[in-house]
Amino acid sequence: MTELVAAPPPQPATAAAGRSGTSLPDPAQRGRLDIAERVVERVAGIAACEVAGVRSVGSTLEGVVGRQYPKVRAEVAGGHARLSLDIAVSWPVPLARTAAEVREHVGDRLAALLGLKVDAVDVTVATVSVATTEYRRVQ
Repeated sequence: MTELVAAPPPQPATAAAGRSGTSLPDPAQRGRLDIAERVVERVAGIAACEVAGVRSVGSTLEGVVGRQYPKVRAEVAGGHARLSLDIAVSWPVPLARTAAEVREHVGDRLAALLGLKVDAVDVTVATVSVATTEYRRVQ
């Protein structure tokens, strides 16, 4: 019969293979992570489009003249973020409920994906667009 014996827990690595006798700090304490505001804006824009009724509107050219939605502006300081979003929604959706869902979803996604504490998410419904479906006639 074979008996299983638990191995002793691993010992922390020492600096310079034990020459100095001091151990390395915890990996979380070794460095720093900076997340650019542009990254926060991009993640927030994608998260806003995940909410039902929110549409991504505009081409690259329309983005140049400022008619591309969602528009996101972020301010990041320390581990805190403050956002302002302009969104386009489909007709007919309840605007207040959609804006509240965007506010909650964007805050949750930024906390989960980037580890930021979101202090405020200001949502403006900038435009309402009718979803048009083109039907091609078969001849």
